[in-house]
Amino acid sequence: MTPSVAFGVLTWAAIILLCFGLAAVLREVRLLRGLVTRTTDGYAAAPPDLDLGPGFARSGIVVAVDSGCPLCLAVVERLARLGADATLLTHEPLATWTDLAHGLPVLSDGEAWRSVSHLSPPVLMLLDGTGRVRRLQLPVRAADVDTTLAGWTGPTSGGDTGDAGVGAHSRS
Repeated sequence: MTPSVAFGVLTWAAIILLCFGLAAVLREVRLLRGLVTRTTDGYAAAPPDLDLGPGFARSGIVVAVDSGCPLCLAVVERLARLGADATLLTHEPLATWTDLAHGLPVLSDGEAWRSVSHLSPPVLMLLDGTGRVRRLQLPVRAADVDTTLAGWTGPTSGGDTGDAGVGAHSRS
């Protein structure tokens, strides 16, 4: 190998290594930016921009569910067992949920369902008095319901005291 070919190979090897190093540094910067900008709610930029409408103004906790989803059924059962005052939102006829709701109120609202349909059910949502979603959680197991409801009892980002919690939404 001539010296000029060896120099060319070494130069290209150095350039490739520098590109890999730059990619690693950029990845770390992206991860660091995500950690710095993330709030305690887990949102990187802003809370969810969902408004279920005035029909949900006094609902408090709303859970978007589908009867064909086993996790949805487990979440509904867990909410009923906790005595949480949650409303079930579905796109299905109300008769579908007669035996599945465990006593929780069910609303079949196609427009509200479309606003959350891009998310995978079940979707736990904490609403304010106007029907706007303040907090949102996508549970991956039924036990996440307990954690989520407990987390919603503490302060929210922005300084307000948050929701009164599970006790305030309990059935008496």
